[in-house]
Amino acid sequence: MSAKKAAPKKAAPGENDDEVLFIKSNKRQAATALAFSSKKKSRASGSTPRAMSQLFHHGERMGDHASLKAYLAELTFQLLEEKDNVLAKEKDNVLAKEKDNVLAKEKEIKALRLKVRNQDEAGAMAAAENMSLREQLEQREEEVCDLRCAAKTFDAEKTMALSGAIVVACWELMSEWLNNQTDSWDLDGALKQYKMVKTSEAEFQGLPAPTFEGEPSIPSGTETEKTPEPVTDDPPAS
Repeated sequence: MSAKKAAPKKAAPGENDDEVLFIKSNKRQAATALAFSSKKKSRASGSTPRAMSQLFHHGERMGDHASLKAYLAELTFQLLEEKDNVLAKEKDNVLAKEKDNVLAKEKEIKALRLKVRNQDEAGAMAAAENMSLREQLEQREEEVCDLRCAAKTFDAEKTMALSGAIVVACWELMSEWLNNQTDSWDLDGALKQYKMVKTSEAEFQGLPAPTFEGEPSIPSGTETEKTPEPVTDDPPAS
């Protein structure tokens, strides 16, 4: 349109060259633009089915992508749920194991406390029994000391008793002799009593029994009758 309108114009001689150049350049640009637009239209008209198919496939891909995205989201949600369930189960299992361990430890502690209590009671009983045995031992030691002292005293008392018996017998004989009661002496009985005293004294002292060998014999009654009594010395007659 611009080329058609520009053709009938007439310009001045000085400006003709410039206007001609300008018009030519405009015509060329218009022709180039028309050729480009015609090529573009021909290309666009030829590539329309191809673009539609590409758009269709792209839409299918977009739909598949959306479905995949939704499926992925669903799988992710299921995975999270399963993970939560697994974690909850593991937590429950851990808690159950810890609870079992705590119960086992409590049972063990109770058993140990009972054992310690039994040992304490046994120790207390043993200490009481030991104390009782010590008291009994002290009592027995005191009794042994008393028995030893009594044995020593008894030995002394035996010796004193024997000595006293001998002294008493001698004193009785002496008193009878002084009182002229020798006729009533029982020599056999006195000898038996003498032998018994000596034998008992030897037994008490842990000595062998005496044999009484070499002791003077006691005369019989007839011999004592024949034996004259000693005559007292009479003073000389004046």
